[in-house]
Amino acid sequence: MTFQVTGYLMERRNVATREAEQDMAETFYEIRRMVADDAEAVVELSQLFEPVSTTLWRGLDAKEGVDWVQERLSLPEWAGFVAEVDADLIGFAICKDMNDDTRGFIFPQANETVHLLYLAVDEAFRGHGVARSLLAECEKLALAWGRSGLLLDIANDNPALRIYERFGFEELGSLVFLRKSL
Repeated sequence: MTFQVTGYLMERRNVATREAEQDMAETFYEIRRMVADDAEAVVELSQLFEPVSTTLWRGLDAKEGVDWVQERLSLPEWAGFVAEVDADLIGFAICKDMNDDTRGFIFPQANETVHLLYLAVDEAFRGHGVARSLLAECEKLALAWGRSGLLLDIANDNPALRIYERFGFEELGSLVFLRKSL
């Protein structure tokens, strides 16, 4: 009898899990170009991933981060995309055209590349193609700008590394950045 009850409870949990997954699968998200008014939500979402993700915001408070995003979006070589569900930001990507700004980068295709500085998706929406959709928009943008590739930098212990490899990114080599404070 216990087995049947346990089996019944397990089946109810499985049904509830499948229903939740189905609800999530039926959630429609929209990808659109990032605008200055998105900056606050972008910084808020990105702060959930610190310090694991990037050094982009280190040393900046939230207000400075918002200003940074807004300033970059006003420049022609910068762009971003956001993913939304019911007007709530659930993910974003920020890109920069590296043409004419390749100082410090030592690889032959640097000036043919768009730098993907940040890609983030709210945990609740992972596994549903949001990151892939944001990345696809960055790829379209790179092609529209006449570029032949995307570049990103990521720590070798970042869990997202495998995801980027599945998206087709390849290591350029092992480069170690060192800095000495004076």
